[in-house]
Amino acid sequence: MKRHYKKDYKKLILLSCLFLLNACALQPQSQLVQVAIDKNVYVSLPQPKQLGRHINVSQLISAQWDDKKTRDLLVQLEVDEQHVVLAGFSAWGVKLLSLTYSGDKIDSYVLTGLASTLPAPENILFNVMLSIWPVEAWQAPLSRIGWTLKEKGLQRYLYDAQGKTVIRIDYQRKPYLQGKIVFRDLRTNYSISIETN
Repeated sequence: MKRHYKKDYKKLILLSCLFLLNACALQPQSQLVQVAIDKNVYVSLPQPKQLGRHINVSQLISAQWDDKKTRDLLVQLEVDEQHVVLAGFSAWGVKLLSLTYSGDKIDSYVLTGLASTLPAPENILFNVMLSIWPVEAWQAPLSRIGWTLKEKGLQRYLYDAQGKTVIRIDYQRKPYLQGKIVFRDLRTNYSISIETN
């Protein structure tokens, strides 16, 4: 009988440890306001209020890489003067990731087990902000690292410190949220399209 209690006690300890580890995995993580945009290159994000308006939209973001792999993500994007809130859902309505950017920190969450299969929430945020925040909002953060963002007609180009085009963004029409946006990272052959409802 005593051995039976010892086994039950050990199982209880093991289950308690597994429960605690799982609870830790579900906790949101806070990060600094900088986002990696190249190897050892980090840029500060513009402030939420620099968008110049409040928005609350649903978007379909379709990512493609290696010229064949694709992934769709339904996104809810809300912006006010203090926050950017982004939540990504599966086609079945399951929340896969979420992010809140308050201007001085990023809190993000990715469903356990999906971190390696989804883009990092802060990278999705960077792509969206680079696409829809005014070029003027990006001038100061990008100039600190020697990069520039220029707009020509219905296109934007992000240039690195050597003047090489690293990202091209194509718009269907202005205002940008009323048409399809195609974001291409020319270094990695990665592209996303953003369609707003």
